[in-house]
Amino acid sequence: MKISIFTLTLSLFLLSCKPELNTKESNSNKGVEIDQGKKNQYNLKVKDSLVEKFFPSTRETTKNDTLIQNLGIRISIVQKPLESYIINEFISDGVKNIHKYRDFENHLVIEKGSKKIIDTIFRKENFLENTGHEFQEISIFHGYWFREAKDNQVEIFGMLSKPETDYSFAFQHFFNLKSGIFEIKKIN
Repeated sequence: MKISIFTLTLSLFLLSCKPELNTKESNSNKGVEIDQGKKNQYNLKVKDSLVEKFFPSTRETTKNDTLIQNLGIRISIVQKPLESYIINEFISDGVKNIHKYRDFENHLVIEKGSKKIIDTIFRKENFLENTGHEFQEISIFHGYWFREAKDNQVEIFGMLSKPETDYSFAFQHFFNLKSGIFEIKKIN
């Protein structure tokens, strides 16, 4: 009786284990193996002893719309990838890795009814006086998000950052709906 219960339990355990198909691509020159699933995930380009990855892997535009009913406004932020990259190169296990981080521009449109209050595009260069040239050369425009709207003022949170580090410039972008003036406050 104990043997049959043990056999049944063992059989159920083995049947419940899902075997994973792990396709690997082998580089004949250097013996480099790349997991095929990861290759597709990061848009890898493999040549001899070189691995090139793009972050994000595809060039996709994202759009975020927010409606603020009590103020009667619509806020639209479109994040569009640029053809510029910040490149991080390193060697791991004899393989040169090149990570290319896409930079972005952010298109901000604020409408009240059918009237556009503001229609502008922000790139990291717009924040040069806040960050300096050195930081501009190593950073990407990581994100630009609506935070809140109150008292005829829209607050947007933004961040420029150096990829793979916590080195960043985070800021609050305030837009006064009446005066049409932007104000930047750095977040410490």
